[in-house]
Amino acid sequence: MNSLKQRAQALKRWILTQNSTIDTTDARRSGQVATLLMMVFGVAMAFGMTPGVSVQTVPLAPVIEDMTANLGTATPTPGTFIQQDQIRSGDTLAALLFRMGVSDQAALDFIASDPKARVIYQHMAPGKPIRVEHAANGDLVSLRFPYGDKGTLVVSRTLSGFSSSLVGEGDLRRIIQANGTIHSSLFAAADSAGIPDSVTHQLTRLFSTDIDFHNDLRSGDTFSVVYEATQNDFDQLVPGKILAAEFVNKGVTIRRVYYENAEGGDYYTPDGHGSKASFLRSPIEFSRITSGFSAARFHPILKTWRAHKGIDLAAPKGTPIVAVANATVTYAGWRNGYGNMIELHHANGIDTVYGHLSAFAGGLHSGEKIHQGDLIGYVGMTGWATGPHLHYEFKINGVQHDPLGPEVPRFASTNLTGHARTQFLSATAPYLKQLDAVRGSAFASFE
Repeated sequence: MNSLKQRAQALKRWILTQNSTIDTTDARRSGQVATLLMMVFGVAMAFGMTPGVSVQTVPLAPVIEDMTANLGTATPTPGTFIQQDQIRSGDTLAALLFRMGVSDQAALDFIASDPKARVIYQHMAPGKPIRVEHAANGDLVSLRFPYGDKGTLVVSRTLSGFSSSLVGEGDLRRIIQANGTIHSSLFAAADSAGIPDSVTHQLTRLFSTDIDFHNDLRSGDTFSVVYEATQNDFDQLVPGKILAAEFVNKGVTIRRVYYENAEGGDYYTPDGHGSKASFLRSPIEFSRITSGFSAARFHPILKTWRAHKGIDLAAPKGTPIVAVANATVTYAGWRNGYGNMIELHHANGIDTVYGHLSAFAGGLHSGEKIHQGDLIGYVGMTGWATGPHLHYEFKINGVQHDPLGPEVPRFASTNLTGHARTQFLSATAPYLKQLDAVRGSAFASFE
């Protein structure tokens, strides 16, 4: 540092002594130049003495990263790019695509107008993945969007515009095992066990003949489930059907296992007895009976005593209502005190009635064939109703009976015997073994 300062001072003296005839103005200018040179040297010294700062010239090279390295097996078209992102809170589809390098109004117009593609708008939710392939100019080449258990929605550019299609999940199949203990509610226990809601709903339907999930559950009840899942294009697990399940309710153990043969698939008890119900115990889940079947009840609106030839099931407005058995729709419309009402005709002279609905399932009409568990409408309080509930009637040959009474047939599945039962026991043994193992732990395995 002293050496640099000494050289600067020497330079100043040299400049000032180069010509003895320099006038005052020139001398002043020469002094200014010398001072400037000293300042330059001072800056150089400062940089030279500052820790961690280098003034050495370093050649810079652009870093090119392969953005497709971790995007599965997808291979981009030459000259295009593949990118995957997640929907964020407040995202619009246009903003999301722009963030991913897509600027294509024609693609947005197609998605908004195409019957298949526009479900993207209906199912956009924070955290959901989306994958696009786009050209350097921002044109969309293809888009992939997960559509629940239905598969992957694909929007692709064609020579004439765009097309949409729904493709199945990947080939990777997994068997998931989980168990839980009820402390407050079934869904809270299932959430704690990491069980998806779609599997929990299957669980309630599977045991709906044996358990009233609103009134029968007790703290300490346990359940175990073995279900299948597939891994989709976005490395997400998409839950499928239950393969085996156990419910311990009030100390009573109930088990079901899935078995499929040439005639189709169904659920059975572990020894091969059919467990499919002729009629479900209730057309809505987690309801409570506010008024039972009675020969005389004080009507809350008419203020008179009269027979109540059905049961009232309290539930929030909009709660889904399902058919309790296979049937034909004989009536769907408004009927006096029933309000919006549906009547279904089943086999063996049996009819069921559903009253006070807020709305009917889309497209439901008289003469339509429906299956057990199909959605038919939603709980409401139309007609003579003081609060949201479902009025449910069960008629045999035109005469009302208690829907929870002994006259209602509960089981319709055929029991397996002989060679069919032997095949059943062999095919279901692995699932029941997994069900035994899951009692103490929950884990997943590849198949």
